[in-house]
Amino acid sequence: MALTNCKECRNEVSTEAKTCPYCGIYNPGIFDNNNRRVGAVVLAMLIFLCIYIIITHESTDFPHSEIAVKSENKEASAAKADQKTNIAEQANSTGAPAGQPSTPLQQPVMQQSPVNQGPPEQEKLIADKSRNISSTDTPQMMVMRMLEYAVNNGGLSHEPEIQQTKLQIESLYRPAAGNKRAARELNANGLALSKKGAIDDAVKMFAEASKSDKSDVEIINNLGFSYLKQGNLDSAQQAITIALTMSPGRATAWENLGEVFGIKGDISKAVACFSNAYRFSQNRVKIHQYMKKLNEKEAVKNLKLARAKAIDWAEMSYLNISKNTDSNARAKLDMKASKK
Repeated sequence: MALTNCKECRNEVSTEAKTCPYCGIYNPGIFDNNNRRVGAVVLAMLIFLCIYIIITHESTDFPHSEIAVKSENKEASAAKADQKTNIAEQANSTGAPAGQPSTPLQQPVMQQSPVNQGPPEQEKLIADKSRNISSTDTPQMMVMRMLEYAVNNGGLSHEPEIQQTKLQIESLYRPAAGNKRAARELNANGLALSKKGAIDDAVKMFAEASKSDKSDVEIINNLGFSYLKQGNLDSAQQAITIALTMSPGRATAWENLGEVFGIKGDISKAVACFSNAYRFSQNRVKIHQYMKKLNEKEAVKNLKLARAKAIDWAEMSYLNISKNTDSNARAKLDMKASKK
């Protein structure tokens, strides 16, 4: 016989007692039994609810797990099928029975051809054209560096550096094109004015043309040359230098810049500029004749001296190896050689 507490007086009574011997209440132990049953049911429901929540959460976190496993199984099956097909094809190509393993075929090696087919020196210059450019370098500074390289003996000992700096400048940003048609019309008017001797008006016309199209190197160079004829040397130097930042191999711009330094009295820089004019000229004999013709009429002493030095340098360095050297230049070179 089990004992329990009376639901009224809480004294121990039998679970089968009809009345409490202490307080006389009817069915003193039924309340506790019902509580136990209800508690057990509630506990069971809570356990079931927890299990359900856990299972539902796991299936929500990994909704594609079963699909991924099936997809991996399908891919593995497809890979095995492709492998069997390749083995069968190799067996047929080598004459081996289909059921026997054949000797593995050697896979062909794809050889890549070099991108650049030019001379090694040129390839190296192109590959290094953006190397050693300082973040503080401006295109104008790089043009001046080309000039400094050419100060000593016309830059013959710094030929790679000059060419590399030229490539570096060419790899930099270019001004966006403007109204080309309007700029060219203004440029033509400026040339006409310059020919008439109206230099001040020509400067204004070239300046307007340059504003219309800042990407036109010929216009900015014409503006610089007009400043030079006007006697505004600082503006001439600035404009011509800008032209060289757009086209560092423009021989006429280097010649004009040489005139600026010659008039300023900086003979070494003037000779360096003239040397670069020879260096980048497409016809060195033609520019040589042009330089000699200019110097015959030159009135500025320092400029005449600088151009004369550049002419002598060219005859001793470039013109004696040029295939386009005319007979008169060759004869002069032969005379100099015989005197030695």
